[in-house]
Amino acid sequence: MQRRYEAVFVAVILGMLLLGVLLGSMLPRITLYTSQSPSENTGGRWVTIVLNSSDAIRLTAPPASDSLQCEQELEELYTLQANRTVQVYETIDYWNTGASVRWNEIARSLVIKYKTTPPIASRVYALLSVAQYDSLVAAWNNKYYYNRPAPNKLNQSIVPLIATNNDPCYPCEHAAIAATSATVLSYLYPNETAWLDEKVAEHEESRLLAGVSFPSDITSGDGLGREVAEQVIERAKTDGSNAVWNGTIPTGAGYWYSSQSPPANPLLPRWGEVRPWLINSSMYLLPPHPAFGSAEFNASLAEVKQISDTRTEEQLRIANFWADGAGTFTPPGHWNQIACDLIVRYHLNELRAARTLALMNMAVMDAGICCWYNKYTYWLIRPSQADPTITTPVGLPNFPSYPSGHSSFSGAASTVLSYIFPTEQDNLQSMANEASMSRVYGGIHYRFDCEKGLEGGRLVGQAAIQRGSNDGSQ
Repeated sequence: MQRRYEAVFVAVILGMLLLGVLLGSMLPRITLYTSQSPSENTGGRWVTIVLNSSDAIRLTAPPASDSLQCEQELEELYTLQANRTVQVYETIDYWNTGASVRWNEIARSLVIKYKTTPPIASRVYALLSVAQYDSLVAAWNNKYYYNRPAPNKLNQSIVPLIATNNDPCYPCEHAAIAATSATVLSYLYPNETAWLDEKVAEHEESRLLAGVSFPSDITSGDGLGREVAEQVIERAKTDGSNAVWNGTIPTGAGYWYSSQSPPANPLLPRWGEVRPWLINSSMYLLPPHPAFGSAEFNASLAEVKQISDTRTEEQLRIANFWADGAGTFTPPGHWNQIACDLIVRYHLNELRAARTLALMNMAVMDAGICCWYNKYTYWLIRPSQADPTITTPVGLPNFPSYPSGHSSFSGAASTVLSYIFPTEQDNLQSMANEASMSRVYGGIHYRFDCEKGLEGGRLVGQAAIQRGSNDGSQ
């Protein structure tokens, strides 16, 4: 059997060399990662969010290294690695960019496809990332409980196509993320279940093709991920996000009204009652905005009017760049993409990538809850409703003005990301300020809407930092 392994090993190496010659100019677009991320031998003790504890899910033991099943699984990996194609390389590369990163990308595509509103989109991203984080903490707990070595550690004839580290391989973290992500997203977008299942199969197979996971690693990771997802879904079912509004819109000077024809109910008046992740009700209420008709209010309105009358190309560009309206990945999705880009740029491992997205997406959702609570506490009229000569090139949202949702989301996201990527703090805060001011440039918010939105969002971001500082990951 050993001679057979050696023959396969030689054949694989020769095959890879031949493939490199044949591919020629095609190889530069295959960007397989070669850097090795550090091990996380304490990751299985990090504080979970929905699971009662990091060891709440104990998997059955993996096949023994000297068992017949293990030998059969190794043979399966030999066969797969002997038949790698260009498409296989590209599939491995795609998923190896980052499991959480790719599934957040998939979530953004669904938010776009279904024209999900910003508050609901923030919930999509938060539920997804919480499930991913808890799945990985539970996976790491099992990894170091069983300490199963990777396939190439048992037999050097297995040639991993990507860099590995010294973390044990059972269960497979990519399988856990794939399964938990697809289960959560299927709950949120049930018409996409079949497509999501196809993505799971592709993702999980990529780890076998790469030679870094046993089939039993995949099976165990998949089962763990689905079990975590079900617990996250149970929480989602009782978070109040589906509450029906039966109230009435207040009337009178300075109150918001629907500008749609015919008038439509405002967007999600009860979103401020949704169950948050990080905060309590004492953090909800912002101070009142300047009174309608007061000197301070009139000065703020005049500023929006002046910008509307003299809007520069740069101001319009900024307004459009951060518009994130219907049919986009929304403001929460904009920051989700920024976070994913930073994760890839700084080569965060899977566990720390999931932690980053969970902390940020929870903060963004909670910031939205606080923002909506204040919107429907104050019911402030929009600038273009107070002065119909103000133009709104980015469209007029169908809900009250104070505070700015974009600013709230941006304040929370930039604060959390600055904590995780401190060298990016200046750039992140600059982006948040620009996103906030983009709403004034677009004619749909007063400056005080934006300033208070940023302030409230940053307070929520601090709550996420406090949680991160005590989650055991330091």
